[in-house]
Amino acid sequence: MTNRVTVRALLILGSAMAVAPAARAAVQPVKKGALITIAAHLDLKAAPAKVWAAAASAEGFYALTGFKPDAADKARSFTKLGDSIGASIWGDTGRLVVTSLTPGKELRVTWEPANASYLCAKRIIIAAAGTGTSFDYWDRYTDDQPSADETAKKVHDESAKALEAFRALAEK
Repeated sequence: MTNRVTVRALLILGSAMAVAPAARAAVQPVKKGALITIAAHLDLKAAPAKVWAAAASAEGFYALTGFKPDAADKARSFTKLGDSIGASIWGDTGRLVVTSLTPGKELRVTWEPANASYLCAKRIIIAAAGTGTSFDYWDRYTDDQPSADETAKKVHDESAKALEAFRALAEK
């Protein structure tokens, strides 16, 4: 059983220099932020098709990512490009939207918070590995708060727990 969770942060800087001279007066000051990447790997004792079914289901995706379902939304899986499911996390509401999908192999889902205050994307890659499945997961999000490092640590710790919850679901 292999678990590996890592965190990387990349400083993002905007530049007002490329803005046309006439538009400069309306441009807000540059605000810097961080791009946080949390990467994880699991070796799962389940067939790739079973792991894929778990990852592409709302239940499995919620277990893996910590999102909570919007009870009013009837969508319950990610099966095609553009599928979306209403959800919430950390007090934010919005939609999870499939932005790339290779059935049985790769799923990319973007979180679109209703207040559009940050960017967030999830990526899952599944591959056969012996009698089980190799499962790779990335969580990337922007954070422009002074507490970005603290939040990244919290997300990292929550991700470790969520990976084990997903393992239990996928190997069931």
